[in-house]
Amino acid sequence: MNDIIVEKFGAGSFAIFLYKPKQRAYSQVFAYGKTISSRKIYKSDLGPFVEKLSESTPFSIADFDDSSDCQSVLSHIGLSDPEPVIFATLCLHDNIIGFLTIGACDDSRPFDGDARFFLRQIAAQAAVCINSGQLHLKRQKEKEELDRTLYNLSLLYSIGRAMTYISDLKSLLEYILNQAIEITGAEKGNIMLYDIEKNQLSIRVMAGLQDKAFQRRVNNNEIDCRSFKPGEGIAGRVFQSGKPMVVDKAGEDDLFIEPDTSFVRSIVCIPMLVYSDVIGVINVTNKLDDCGFTDEDVELLKAVADQAAVAINKAQLWEMAVTDSLTGLYVRRYFMVKLQEELHRAERYNKTLSIVMADLDNFKRINDSYGHTAGDRVLKAVGHFFQNNIRDVDIIARYGGEEFVILLPEADKDEAYTVSERLRYSLERLKVGDLPELTMSLGIACFPEDGENLDRLIKQADAALYAAKQTGRNKVVKYGSAIEPTVFDRSDVHDRPEAEQP
Repeated sequence: MNDIIVEKFGAGSFAIFLYKPKQRAYSQVFAYGKTISSRKIYKSDLGPFVEKLSESTPFSIADFDDSSDCQSVLSHIGLSDPEPVIFATLCLHDNIIGFLTIGACDDSRPFDGDARFFLRQIAAQAAVCINSGQLHLKRQKEKEELDRTLYNLSLLYSIGRAMTYISDLKSLLEYILNQAIEITGAEKGNIMLYDIEKNQLSIRVMAGLQDKAFQRRVNNNEIDCRSFKPGEGIAGRVFQSGKPMVVDKAGEDDLFIEPDTSFVRSIVCIPMLVYSDVIGVINVTNKLDDCGFTDEDVELLKAVADQAAVAINKAQLWEMAVTDSLTGLYVRRYFMVKLQEELHRAERYNKTLSIVMADLDNFKRINDSYGHTAGDRVLKAVGHFFQNNIRDVDIIARYGGEEFVILLPEADKDEAYTVSERLRYSLERLKVGDLPELTMSLGIACFPEDGENLDRLIKQADAALYAAKQTGRNKVVKYGSAIEPTVFDRSDVHDRPEAEQP
């Protein structure tokens, strides 16, 4: 169209203005030659010019009766008085969608009747083409929005489905956090859960940190990070209000605590609710594109948080049921169920497995000399020690008091001995404040060599442990024919009243 107008009229300038109903203004969308005003031209400022447009017949400045009207129009459009300019209405189905302006060169032909008729036809075709282009862009945008919505729904479905298969709380939290970081295009984040006994929010998992060793220690509960009371900081405020919060400039927000040391530029904090009770918050920080977190990010995270809250609450209840609160290890009942399952599997596929009974040496002396609080510190430290020093496939439980039991799937007696010796040696180097050095005795029994059922394996491993105790402590003993399953008096076993009894 530009080439036709330039050739036909010898135009020195040419521009298209389209009407934006929501803004009630005309905006320049195309310009050729001399630059005309690129700012918005509000309909309310054009007065009689709008009336001329509604006539749908091309007109020039000279067609205005009042010179003041002429000057007003020229001023708003960005033209000066002597310029010969003609305007043509862009009209579609009686709706004005914009107008054209054509400025002729000094030696161009005048805008006579034929020229105006030709321009009117051009404007009519242009209106159709522009409308078609706008509809195409609108449909394309709608398709992109629909595709994005379908993608987000698919993503949320996949996340929700994956959550149902993860029962371990730590693994569940790590999965949720990694998904939250990925879908928002963020750098890092953390999940904080509410501890009702301490009345505070504490970080349970982190992701995206450059210091992976520190991140791993935090996620393994080896390091306690800063906690927040309800109402304290951004996380505390979100927990208290139950409403999301976005801070694009953390360093300038009074609610954000220590933004420099945490290297946080921007943050979105989302509450996790179960039956209107907030159980924690998801924090995602530092949008990678530096454009700030969007409303879409917030809505996606809210959807993830809603699913996560239910899954986390379920995992917490399960963890409470199967985990010893002091050591963080499995309870005896759960261990027995897992042992029975592994025995069936080993028998079906002709595999071996080993049971290791471990007992801290002279633990009663620590309780008697330093008090039960010190004893609790030891048991908690030993629980973390075991969690960090066994394989992912192994299962360990607090059997009672200061006694522990370990299941080693597909491990024969020699392999179990190697593992046990490593644990025994490493425990000697575990320091718990200023308390005495810790040692332990361990007894091993193997399926099917030492027994083919649960009760007998436990009894044989217990007998081997007794032998280790009787022959000097701080050693590993494998069950053999020379060891008799004997009921014995272990004065330092089961001496704590809260120990789970058979």
